[in-house]
Amino acid sequence: MAAPQGPFCNIRLLIVHRYAPGIKKGGAQPCRIENFGRRGKPVKKLRFIPAEKAFAYASKFQGMPGCTVSVI
Repeated sequence: MAAPQGPFCNIRLLIVHRYAPGIKKGGAQPCRIENFGRRGKPVKKLRFIPAEKAFAYASKFQGMPGCTVSVI
């Protein structure tokens, strides 16, 4: 019997929302939204990157104060 397979996507988008210092994130608007490309550097447009790199960059940026990381 085969295992059920759900939708699988091997490319993702990485977005970092940066907030002003001293603002609580709940319900606040981000000051700056950065999109990251394949090399881990900010780019102007949304770029698809491999899922492994997206999650690696997200874990790197996750601990930074004043930001929220989204992998879509």
